[in-house]
Parts: sequence; structure tokens; C-alpha cells
Amino acid sequence: KMKVSLLFPPSWIPSQPFLSLPSLTGFLRQQGVDVVQRDINIEFLEVLMTWDKVKGIFTRMEDEIKVLEKRGVHEAGEKYARMKQAVEWLPRLTDWIENAKKVFRGDMFYSMESYMESMKVMERWIELISSPYHPSNISTIDNEMRYSVYSSKDIFSAINNKAENMFLDIFKEHIVHSILSDNPDLVGISITSTSQVIPGLTLASLIKNERPDIHITVGGSVFTKLIDNLKKNENLFSIVDSFVVFEGEHALLALIDELSGKKDLKKVPNLVYKENGKTVINEDSFFIEDLNKLPTPDYEGLPLKLYHTPELVLPVQTSRGCYWKKCAFCNLHLDHRSYRPRKIDLVMNDIQTLSKKHNTEFFFITDESIPLSAVSRLSDRIIEQELDIKWICGARFEKSLSSELLEKASRAGCLKIVFGLESYSQRVLDLMSKGTQKKNIDRIVHDCLKYDIAVHLYVIVGFLTETREEVMETVNFILKNDRLLRSYGFSCLPCLFDLEKGSPIMDAPDRFGLKKIMTPAQHDLSLGYLFEASKGMTPQETEDVYAQVMEMVEKSVNPLPFNYSMADGLLYLARKKGNKKLALNC
Repeated sequence: KMKVSLLFPPSWIPSQPFLSLPSLTGFLRQQGVDVVQRDINIEFLEVLMTWDKVKGIFTRMEDEIKVLEKRGVHEAGEKYARMKQAVEWLPRLTDWIENAKKVFRGDMFYSMESYMESMKVMERWIELISSPYHPSNISTIDNEMRYSVYSSKDIFSAINNKAENMFLDIFKEHIVHSILSDNPDLVGISITSTSQVIPGLTLASLIKNERPDIHITVGGSVFTKLIDNLKKNENLFSIVDSFVVFEGEHALLALIDELSGKKDLKKVPNLVYKENGKTVINEDSFFIEDLNKLPTPDYEGLPLKLYHTPELVLPVQTSRGCYWKKCAFCNLHLDHRSYRPRKIDLVMNDIQTLSKKHNTEFFFITDESIPLSAVSRLSDRIIEQELDIKWICGARFEKSLSSELLEKASRAGCLKIVFGLESYSQRVLDLMSKGTQKKNIDRIVHDCLKYDIAVHLYVIVGFLTETREEVMETVNFILKNDRLLRSYGFSCLPCLFDLEKGSPIMDAPDRFGLKKIMTPAQHDLSLGYLFEASKGMTPQETEDVYAQVMEMVEKSVNPLPFNYSMADGLLYLARKKGNKKLALNC
């Protein structure tokens, strides 16, 4: 019987597990497969923030400093200066870092002062302990190296760079041995964000070096968007045996069957692999999951006590794919070949099962955009069954998101809604094919606040043809809206426009004033393009305006906890609402 290990690599927000592994694990265990699932992201951070486990890095820094000082070449070096600071400060911070972890996992989490102080300690600790890997930068939620994740050549340089790739040392010393001790026949690595590409492939490379017989497969949205690139990219297959694109449940099950039997990979849906020196994509058998036949996600085996929250927030979903699918800038529709809802009975069962099993009342509904019919039916059922849960979801500014529906959702425990505002210029919204009207945006924001539902707004700065005045129209809508700004739990994230691979813009570039679309020659794994436009702001103007917007938003919108992590924000909102109820009852 085959043994399977599923791994979720760094870097990701440490507040909650991600849904991909529990969804796959639930399905595979239902089919009788022996599965171990590991959140390597949270395990990695725990190692990094434990003094006893990083003493070796500290000793190495002391030794490196001595060597540099002997040579007399240390004076102007930034790496030397950082290490010098690290060896001075780290021993003083050992109690602080332990306390910071306790704050995040205990009741002091709800003291904004303690929360912010502990966050600063964590970030400072990680900055100091990673100083010998300069110029690489690691944080609690991200990593930056001088290598591009869009170039396979750069990725391999990063994987082999012992001096700058911190993941190599930490994985080798603390992670890989324990993965191999489970003796898996198949290792699946979920890479869902570009911040996971170098850590995830570093992990694959280390496992492959130790145990070349283990079949390593990589899944997740990053490589789903890179199917065409994988055709032309042979070298990745030296560390990864296959890629599962789109959804993974039946694909993984079929891969397990073939690896334990005839090894005919042509029979595995959604698989990209190398055979006889050629990259093969099983396009004829792309498989779309029936959401109503999938079990409740299974979080058993994940280190649920290690997340940086005092109470567990679990992701669930009511649908896969996006029901709108028209936004000109967006390529999220590439992750799922079609939109499918899950029956509300099943969603309710998921929530109730997980709530009881893990003793939590906090849920993050991870749909790209929850259908309003699902909001209505889910709210009805929660109210009918008097289920005490708190949840957050993402929705669109639809005309049919009525005042009555928002009031009902609030009664059913909805504490926050995440909206893609993108712009408050009607011309830009229409060009984006957002299908939203400013009057509906105004009314929905007003109603959310009326019914005590916090609001998050995503904003795009520098969309094609957009002018500076149109950007400021959006910024003024937010920053001159006192009621919104003062509302508890409000958060806002402006993003710089990217021309993404597979977005509808690419079907009609002239309509958006695109003169030239380019990819840097070395970017053989590019998820986006450089471009020249005939209208709108120049690239430099766009960057200047974006910097200005970020500064204005950061001055007016408190970044922690609501802009740092939706899960953290949900817990803060629930605590405030609970205190308000207590005050009313008293």
C-alpha cells in the first residue's frame, strides 16, 4: 500500500492552515489512502523562532565575523554589519521571542499593544537570524532573494546557493529527515503562491537528492497557470517528476493507482510529466471535480496548535471557480476550468463537523466570490439551527447584495466581507468589465456598516488607460469617507496593476491601449508581462502615484491586525462583538 506525504511550503500567513491539503487529504483518506499532511510553512517559522534550534546559525555568524575581522575586509560590508548586530541582539531577545509566540497563541493576542509589539519582535528576530543569508530577506509572511521566480535558471541558482538560501539549511537540519522517516512513496507539494516557488522547489530538490525513488509531484495555482511554459521547460523535471494542474483530488488518486501498478501515467488526468525526453500534458483527460461528491476537508495531522492565533480559524468553501469570470485584469479563472457550487446541506455539514471536531466557531469562506444565493441560504440555515459561528467571505458589489441580505448575513455571524473595489471611476470599472455601479458600491458599503459587517477593499492602481485623477477619485472615496475609515475592522490593500498571463485583456489588447507586450528573455516561467501603453500614465508616473497612495492609506488605515491577516481580523471583530453583547446584557 502506497504512502503519501502532502506538503505546504513557506512562505504564507501563519494565522491559519490553507485549504488545499485538507481538501486533498479528506478525499484520499476517504478512498483508503495512507496520507500524512504537513504545513511546512508553520513548522519552518516555529524552527526559526526557537532559540535552541537556531543556535547553530548563531555560532556560524560568530565564526564568520571572526574570519572577516581577521582578513580586515569587514569594514564596509552590509552583511558583516547585519551579523554583528545579530550576535549582539539575538541572545537578549530569546525571552522576548518566546513571549511573542505566547502572546499570539493566548489571550494577550487581543491587546492591540501586545499584538503589535509581539509582531515587531517576531519580524526583528527573523531579520536578525537570517542576516548571514544576506542579501536574502525572510519575514513571517514572505521571502525575497535576488533571484527571479519567473526564471528556471534563477530558481536553480537559488536552490544551489548555500550562502543565500536559508531554506536549504533549515529544511536539511529540521524538516527533510522527518519527511523521509514517514517513508512516503509519493510526495505532493502544493505551490499556490509565487512566494512558495523557491522554498517549495528547494524542498523537492533536497528530497530528490536523498531519495530519488520517491515520486515528487507539484500542484497548485502557480504551475496550473504555467502549463504552456512546462512544455518548453525540461530542467524542472530533474527535481520534480510530475505536475498536477487544475484540481488534484482524482488526479492524485489516479497517480497513486498507476505508481503502485502499471505506471501508465497517460491514464492520470490533469498530469504534466516527462516521458522519453518529451514533456507530456494529459490534455484529453482534464478532470473537473464534482463538489457535491467531495468530503469535508480533513485537518487531522496538521500542527493546529502552532498557528499564530489563540483560536483556530478554518477555511471552507461553498464553490470553486468564479461565477463572474469577466474582470479584464484577472486570471483566477485559470485555476478552475469551470464554476461549480457545493450544496448548502454539504457546506453546513462541513462547518458543523469541523466546528465540533476542532472546537472552533471561526470560519473563512475562501470562494473567489461567494454567490449571493449561497450567502442567503447559508445565513438562513445558520439562523434556523441557532449555530453560533463567525465568518468572513469575499463578495462582489452586486445590485442584488441587498440591505435585507446583509442584515440576515450579519445575524448569521458574518463579521466581514472582502470586496474587489479596484476603482471608484465608473469609466475604469466599465473598462475592467467589473459589472459594478458606483451607486451600488455606496449603498452596499453603507449597509455593511449599518449592520456591523466590516469591509475590506482591494484597489488596483495604474490600470490600463487610468489617469492620476481617476486614481485619486478612488482614494478620495475611501479616505474622505469618515464613517468607513472609523469603522472597526476596516482594511484596504492597494495593489499595483500587473498585466497577467491569461487575463481577458490579452484577447483584446487594442481596446486597452496596449502598444507592446513583452516578456524578459530569461523569464521562461513568467506569470505576467511588461508592456507599453499609448494612453494613461507612464510606468514611472504609475509607480509614483502608487507610492503616494500607499503612504496615504497607511497613514489613515491601521495595518495591524486587519491588513496583516484576515483570520486575525476576524478574531478581533468577534471579540469586540462579544464584548458589546456582554455590555448590553449587563
